Amino acid sequence: MAETRAQKNRAIRKDEIRAYLAERGRVEYVFDNIEKIEQLDVNSQGFHKELLKIKTANDQRIRMLNKYLPDVKEEVQDYVDLPPMVIKLASDAAD
Repeated sequence: MAETRAQKNRAIRKDEIRAYLAERGRVEYVFDNIEKIEQLDVNSQGFHKELLKIKTANDQRIRMLNKYLPDVKEEVQDYVDLPPMVIKLASDAAD
């Protein structure tokens, strides 16, 4: 089926956003924000305001990642059919 100009433009924009998110390190910013939250002073007056600001930034980043990047669950499905791995410990080898 032939694509319309609008469909082609949407596909191009989606690919550009995926590339942009991949270049920016994807989840690194979320982890950085978690570290910022851990460093906040609970007793400061601006604590709740800063916490809300960082939480909102994380929520928006996660929503954008979920929208434009494939879900990790989809990638894991490929490995579900693998046989279980058996690890023999050294103490079991002596028996």
